[in-house]
Amino acid sequence: MKKTLALVLLAIVVIGCGPKMATKETLNALAEARAALEAAEAKITELTEEQGTLEAMMADLTADIEKLESDIGVLQDKINTRCKGRVK
Repeated sequence: MKKTLALVLLAIVVIGCGPKMATKETLNALAEARAALEAAEAKITELTEEQGTLEAMMADLTADIEKLESDIGVLQDKINTRCKGRVK
């Protein structure tokens, strides 16, 4: 991301401070910077979607954990109730 920003800024400086007609090298650098920017934006979109998926999975797993903890509590209560009657 920093490299992309640096390339974009470099391209802006070269275009702004250079000759009025852009050279082929400048156009190539600008094209590379644009391609890098598009790739970075695509990666951001991909990772944002993945983050949403992982957050949904985490919510589901948290709910499963809470359910299992509740089930453990119920089973422990049943064990305690049944064992109290047998201990003499």
